[in-house]
Amino acid sequence: MNCFICFFIPNFLKSETTWIGLTVFGGFVATEEKIPKSRFLAITLAPFIILSVILPLLLGVFELLAPPLKMLILLNSLASSVDLLNYILVSLQVPKKAILVSNGPNSYWRSDQMAKKVSSLSKPM
Repeated sequence: MNCFICFFIPNFLKSETTWIGLTVFGGFVATEEKIPKSRFLAITLAPFIILSVILPLLLGVFELLAPPLKMLILLNSLASSVDLLNYILVSLQVPKKAILVSNGPNSYWRSDQMAKKVSSLSKPM
């Protein structure tokens, strides 16, 4: 499923700064690409929406929603709580047209408006 989420990351096939991994706790995708806020929010919500909303609906329609699958879906929903918190924090704290970059566990953002203000302040009078 994380391979699908890679398609949200710009140029992930050519990128040397995008990784797909698997740990004991599950799969992950990490990138150090510059990503607009809207795409960052989509990447953050994609696993929850796909695995905890769309998949159960599809399995329910085809009557394939077995109890073990219900447990895995519930576990994914619980694990996605960190992603949902990240979504809330970014949507509230990062300006609308900002660009985000992740470096390991840390994420940074820069707004073009801020960069223009800083460059205008540093010009000699």
